[in-house]
Amino acid sequence: MSVRCNLTLPEDLAAELKAAARREGVSLARFIRRTLEERLDALRNEETSDPLAWLDGLAELDDTDLAARADDVLYREDSPGRS
Repeated sequence: MSVRCNLTLPEDLAAELKAAARREGVSLARFIRRTLEERLDALRNEETSDPLAWLDGLAELDDTDLAARADDVLYREDSPGRS
C-alpha cells in the first residue's frame, strides 16, 4: 500500500532532484523514494551501532603520547558527528 503526499521544495532542490533522477534513468518519484529509503537505512544503522566504535584502534597508535595528539584523535574523520 502506498501513501500519497505532497511536498513543497525550493526550486533549486527540485531542479537538482529532477536532474539526478534523469541521470540515473528513473522517475523523480522513484528517485525520491530510493533516496529517502537509503537515508532511513543509514539512520537505523547509526542508531543500532556501537556508539564507541570510533574509539576502536586507539590502543594501536604508534604515537604513545596521546595527550599531545588529543585533538587529532578525538576529531579524526570517523569520530561521531563527522561523516
